[in-house]
Amino acid sequence: MYDEFKEYLGPARPCLICGDDPNASARTLWAEQEYFRAVKCEKCGLVTVDPGLTEEGLNVYYSNNIGRRFNDDKKMRDRERQYLLDSDFLEAFISSGKVLDVGCNGGFFLRTLSDAFEKYGIEIDDEAVNYANRHFDFNIRQEWIGEDSFEKSTFDVIIFRGVIEHMYDPKSALDRVHALLKPNGKLFFSATPNLSSFCADFYREKWGLWHPIQHINIFSVDTLHALMGKERYAIIATDYPYLGTPYENQTEDYQKLKRDIILKEKGQWDSVEKSPPFWGNMMTVIFEKSSV
Repeated sequence: MYDEFKEYLGPARPCLICGDDPNASARTLWAEQEYFRAVKCEKCGLVTVDPGLTEEGLNVYYSNNIGRRFNDDKKMRDRERQYLLDSDFLEAFISSGKVLDVGCNGGFFLRTLSDAFEKYGIEIDDEAVNYANRHFDFNIRQEWIGEDSFEKSTFDVIIFRGVIEHMYDPKSALDRVHALLKPNGKLFFSATPNLSSFCADFYREKWGLWHPIQHINIFSVDTLHALMGKERYAIIATDYPYLGTPYENQTEDYQKLKRDIILKEKGQWDSVEKSPPFWGNMMTVIFEKSSV
């Protein structure tokens, strides 16, 4: 399934949060599939696919991300509905100012935000950047965060929607974001897989959000906060979208969970398929930068 990307496998890395050595005994196997292994640092709790793809490999994988999106009409419609829910949540805390969407794809989430925002985005997929600049009057640039062309203390809010878990070096990205945000600026994460969910713990490599190329760092709210620097940010809001989302089907989802728990207890784990959407799978968090 992943053979074409094996050549881009990088070296094992120290823990992004505590710096623990990749071969340390405090790192335990969390999940594995083919040649990918996810390990958990027992000191800080972060789960990382390690070794994972290098930045070069990730760039190859994401080179036509917008094309993959357009090939699935239902997913596009579901995302559009979820974008509206996520933007409503964000705008309850900030409703104007300069906004930067990191990994903005074709500008679809920016489109849902109020026109009271001055909208900027960065994206590495050139097709997505071209699409955004053809269809929307936003400032979209083909750049990496950290190699961007923005001035410090520019933005009132910066968005990572379904992005931070994809990054080879999220620590450097977050350090750059800290410089780009104004004092008391907001940092918004949404559509982010949540390690602390029931499904993540129960299903592991059969979790619906397990993808060892895409989701190379799997955070909880606490480990994300630790990576950002707890002295630099305060948590002002959290949410775990499920009820009322386009992905919710309570009856079917609960029934599948029940069946899978029984199968695992009977030693029939091979019969269990991917987990369903469920409460806690995804997390939404708003942080506020310290004014100091």
